[in-house]
Amino acid sequence: MGSDSRHGRDGHPRPPARAGEPGRELRVIGAVGAAAVDSLTRFLAELDRARPERQRRPENLVVVRRVGSTNQLARAIVADYEVEAQDLRPLLLLALEQTGGRGRQGRSWSSPAGKGVYATRVLSLRDPARLQNLPMLVGLGLCRALSRHLPLPCRLKWPNDLVVETAEGRRKLGGILIEALIHPGEGAAALIGFGVNHAHGEDDLPPAGTSLCLLGGAGAELPLAELTWDLVDGVENELAHLDEPSAAVEAYRAMSVHRPGDFLSCRVGEQVLAGTFLGFDALGRLRLDRDGEEVLVASGEVIE
Repeated sequence: MGSDSRHGRDGHPRPPARAGEPGRELRVIGAVGAAAVDSLTRFLAELDRARPERQRRPENLVVVRRVGSTNQLARAIVADYEVEAQDLRPLLLLALEQTGGRGRQGRSWSSPAGKGVYATRVLSLRDPARLQNLPMLVGLGLCRALSRHLPLPCRLKWPNDLVVETAEGRRKLGGILIEALIHPGEGAAALIGFGVNHAHGEDDLPPAGTSLCLLGGAGAELPLAELTWDLVDGVENELAHLDEPSAAVEAYRAMSVHRPGDFLSCRVGEQVLAGTFLGFDALGRLRLDRDGEEVLVASGEVIE
């Protein structure tokens, strides 16, 4: 079998070439065949036309037609920089399709070509303690951006689900997966992955899933490129407050589907913690009353 220049000896995708100077955009076409190139070329042109001139954005942009997952590619890029002892500039990865999109607990995420926003923002942090602020800020930024295009408000199911309360019940519109590469004494790299269902049909989704097109309203007619930049802008606006997240806490509480007094079960690793929901603390951690004792949960999954 012949070798594929896009893959390394270990079979994993090679990271794309990186920018030679700050501010340069990377556009990587990982496509085979004229039709595939055309779909990516069109998307790149739409991104160029749709991008607001004064929008906050990372210095480097990588766009691929197909990838296992944007977080996986981001991890490879970060590792490449580390090997060469280079400083990693702010980076955004976008994919038209993910063949192995993941959510929490390793679950698969439906990522058909051209039907959703599949992205990873790579963020370098000098202080790894700032990692704990990211789920709250990213969720808030995405929720605010989506609500402008929906007939119903976007809400947050702790810690990482973007949901809408419909007449048929709660439906998941998108999700967030934040991973971290921590280097003691040197800071950390955060891989902020997020996916939002745009043009997914019912056959593309599990029963509890939905998309902007299925929900109707203005979002159903919104071009994918415009939605992409709106979501990126929402995240960037909140990341600007990374060192002072306190102002976001009240907004996060208001957008949460959880209300004080709700009985919640939360999976933390192999353990399930159940108790009465008291609210969120200043860092967005879940507060549970378990038989009169308050427990703080920094990461996990609320079971429905």
